[in-house]
Amino acid sequence: MGRAEVLGTIKDAEDDAEKIRATADEKAKSLLSDARVKAAEAITAGRQSADEEAASILNDARAASEKVAAAVSDEGDALLAQVTTDGEQNREAAVDVVLSAFRTA
Repeated sequence: MGRAEVLGTIKDAEDDAEKIRATADEKAKSLLSDARVKAAEAITAGRQSADEEAASILNDARAASEKVAAAVSDEGDALLAQVTTDGEQNREAAVDVVLSAFRTA
């Protein structure tokens, strides 16, 4: 092999190496871009899932608190009805006591 052939072979090898490097660079950029897209999609999906879970927890808590509030309200209504009934039963005796106090005063 002559000197020109050796230099030509070296030049071809350098060109091939440059093409390989450029291809590898492009693949690396493409992989990095794809990874960024997938990461963004994963973050979005995670946030959406977390938002849905938070909404579900809030709805469950709201339903539970409404049940408790309804029970407390029912209890209060029952107590109010009892006070009303007791008041009606004792009204005549109370009137007598008040009138008696005015008569003796």
